[in-house]
Amino acid sequence: MIKKIKYFFILILILIISYALTAMYSFHQLHKGIYFNDKKLIEKYVDWQTVRANVKNYINVEILKKTQSEESFKELGDVGILLSGFAGKFVEIAIDTYLNTEGVSLLLEKSQKKDEIPKPSILTLFGSFIIMDNNGINSFYINYENNGEKYPIYFQRTGLKWKIIDIEFPKDLFEKIK
Repeated sequence: MIKKIKYFFILILILIISYALTAMYSFHQLHKGIYFNDKKLIEKYVDWQTVRANVKNYINVEILKKTQSEESFKELGDVGILLSGFAGKFVEIAIDTYLNTEGVSLLLEKSQKKDEIPKPSILTLFGSFIIMDNNGINSFYINYENNGEKYPIYFQRTGLKWKIIDIEFPKDLFEKIK
C-alpha cells in the first residue's frame, strides 16, 4: 500500500514538472523565434487569430470611450458615431494586414532594441520560470517592459504547446500616441 502511494506521488510530481517544462519550452522556442527572427517558430507559438481579435476588441473599446468622452464628437451626433465606426474599421483592416508573422518579422528587422534581447541558452530556458506568472491552470503571462511600462503577454495551453493569445496594453495608450 505504501508503494502505491509513493508511486502516486511520484506520478503527480512528474506531471507537475512536465507541465512546467512544456510552458518553459514553448516560451523558450518563441524567444528563439524572436531572437533569430525565425518566422516558422513565431507562427508556431502565437495564436494570431486570437491575438488579432483581442487587439481589435481593445482598440474598438478605446475608440468608443474616446468618442463618447470628447465634446467635439458629441456635437457631431450621428456623424460622430459614423466616424468612430470608420476609424474602427480602418484599425481592424490595419490589424489584419500587419499583425501577423510577416509584420512581426519586419518589426524585428527594423527594431533598435534587438541587441537587448538575450541570446537563447539553457540559462534563458530555465530562467523563464522566474518571469512566468501563473494565470490559471492553463495559462500564464509574462510582463514585457519597455520604457518603464509593463505589457503583459498571455499564453494559453493547447495540448503540450503554449501559445500567445493576448497582449495587454496600458489604459492610456491613445494618450501616449498623441
